[in-house]
Amino acid sequence: MFETMEINMNAVLRIKRLSAATFALAVGLAPGASAQTLGNTVASFNILASPAVTLTGFAAAPLVVNRVGTSPGVTLTTTDASATFYHANDVTAVNGQAEAQVLWDSLTNVAAVTNEVLGAATLPPTLPAAGAYTAGVVKITAAANITDTGAVTITGTPDTIIIIQAGTFLSFTNMDVTLAGGILPSNVYWQITTGVTIINNDATTRSVPGTFINNTAAQDIAITASGAGGLNVGRFISRQGSVSVTQSAAGPLAFNGPAAGAGVFFPGCTDGLFYPSPATGPIGTFSYCMAGPGTVKIKVYNVIGDLVSKIEDNKSAGQQTSTMNTGRLAPGVYLYTLERDYGTHQVKSRVKKFAVKR
Repeated sequence: MFETMEINMNAVLRIKRLSAATFALAVGLAPGASAQTLGNTVASFNILASPAVTLTGFAAAPLVVNRVGTSPGVTLTTTDASATFYHANDVTAVNGQAEAQVLWDSLTNVAAVTNEVLGAATLPPTLPAAGAYTAGVVKITAAANITDTGAVTITGTPDTIIIIQAGTFLSFTNMDVTLAGGILPSNVYWQITTGVTIINNDATTRSVPGTFINNTAAQDIAITASGAGGLNVGRFISRQGSVSVTQSAAGPLAFNGPAAGAGVFFPGCTDGLFYPSPATGPIGTFSYCMAGPGTVKIKVYNVIGDLVSKIEDNKSAGQQTSTMNTGRLAPGVYLYTLERDYGTHQVKSRVKKFAVKR
């Protein structure tokens, strides 16, 4: 943690005068259902873990995972396998884990349009039982574990976000999850308190799409394909545990969840985040939401109100990031404002702050 510094209130007043429109027009995104906050950095990973990742492939068909990261750990163990890109506690992995925490918090605090509670710790054959989930956020919860074998179909529109929460662990064996009605795989989230185990060990090819995230110390995520049938999976994020992937037979194991941004974006995500704070390295990242394509302007001030950095980026809709060189900044507390210009109107944030420490 950094040493707390008193912020000069005259400086804050000065920044208010410099950015008067920021406060005169301080409005948030349009009201609507809160949704996931999936930052671009964490979305670029197929696997992101805390201490370690283990990849084991089949000698005749080596396992290849496109983008893997570990932070704060730096351990990647491979046997007949490889990662095309591996981020070992570098700025990308660190920022990815910071965004993963934001994602976890946004899933935890989401305001759902539809709430569905599982009476038993299994998924029924179809969700919902009749019809389809409509546009908005759907939260499906189990007080304890979710475990099942067989198949489930989740039906909804392309504007539906599905968040499936397990109070303890998730364990699937020979499970097939089918998405119908146009739901995007990138809009399906599995929020698991402890461990995740997914196994396919027979001759049938199965798919378990979506983003899986857990957040308990020493609780791991394990994916295994040990039969003749293939296994298609999504993205796996372990905030505090390891991730292991094993392909021990001819059935291919593929990461079909795109290492890319989220699908349909909903209003309600955080207005702005700077990480890491305190910044100790050369790069700092601003994370923010764009309701549509436009230009973002970020102004950074020191505590006496001097402008020390200005960023202007053209961005598309959804969760976006901009980076700045924090290596040239002196240790201390900095203030910043963020303006989004959509052409027809502007949205300006309140003053926020971050710290730099050497």
